[in-house]
Amino acid sequence: MASKSRPGVDYMLFITCVMLMLFGILMVYDASSAFASETTGDSAYFFKRQVVWAVLGIITGFYFYTRDDRQLDKMIVPGIIVAIVLLFAVHVPGLGRRVGGAKRWLRLGPFSFQPFELAKIFYVLYMSKLFTDDNSPLMKKITRSAMVTAIVALGLIFQKDLGGTAIIMLLYFAMLLMAGVPVWFFGGALAAAVGLVVLLIKVEPYRMQRMLAFTDPWKDFYGSGWQVAQSLISVGSGGILGVGFSNSQQKFLYLPTPHTDYIFSIIGEELGLWGAILVIFGFFMILSRGIFIAINSKDKFYKFMAVGLTLAITSQAVINIGVAIGIMPSKGTTLPFISAGGSSLLITCIAAALLLSASRKAYGGNN
Repeated sequence: MASKSRPGVDYMLFITCVMLMLFGILMVYDASSAFASETTGDSAYFFKRQVVWAVLGIITGFYFYTRDDRQLDKMIVPGIIVAIVLLFAVHVPGLGRRVGGAKRWLRLGPFSFQPFELAKIFYVLYMSKLFTDDNSPLMKKITRSAMVTAIVALGLIFQKDLGGTAIIMLLYFAMLLMAGVPVWFFGGALAAAVGLVVLLIKVEPYRMQRMLAFTDPWKDFYGSGWQVAQSLISVGSGGILGVGFSNSQQKFLYLPTPHTDYIFSIIGEELGLWGAILVIFGFFMILSRGIFIAINSKDKFYKFMAVGLTLAITSQAVINIGVAIGIMPSKGTTLPFISAGGSSLLITCIAAALLLSASRKAYGGNN
């Protein structure tokens, strides 16, 4: 375990992230082979893309890891502005790509990019900078933070991304708690968030169908309950030890997205309870090391950033796993480091790199 008297990064966090990413590449190949063969004619199509994005993620992550405080500070405001613009740009004809009935992707030549991933990182950085600015009064920070959060949430709501909205609101509440905002404001913001979620569920019929499917997927097995039911079948058939690597039956087009939203279901089916526990333990390690870094950070900005980035990674993992095992309604959220998806892997690598950079400073390393 790294300590304050020993300069360097948190190697436990580094090893955990690397192992999750390598395991993810392996599982993407396994889980996507049937789907890729059916849709592209190349069973290794998604595997090849994941390897390319992993390399890009490592390179980009190293770039962010080596930035000093001044260089990182210069990126924050332009970054959050660009991220917000891209959130709304998905609705521009010719730029946005519709997947599963929702426009959440931007076309970038042969690639597609999900703006939420970028917004998630720069939202954390912006809020960390805002709440640790000693030159601004608390009410000004609260007002500005509420405005930025509302704009980001609105962009996600227009994308019909309830899962992304929930993650942003969680990050916002965490920042408010750390900043020591008045209880009345925190309580009011929480009540408004709950009311917003209820309203969003009611105004979109498909969300209500998902809620009903979540409570009883077997009632409409061949309709709204299909994904949830197939995921439960996948996880349940794995038992304690699993059916064996590459022996999944559900990946053969029973689960609509076995390599992205429901990759944890395939892990549970093939590797069983023990394999699923190891994955969960990996994210628990990220959570515990992130909190440890925050506690040991003397700089308030890095303390806020460590908490925000840790929650950004682990809350998304909780949602993905919760959906796969049937304790949360379907939300279309990827499993960080593991699910197929270039923007998700790239941004997760950047988040991990920034956490490692924070640990270097917390443990006495140079800026």
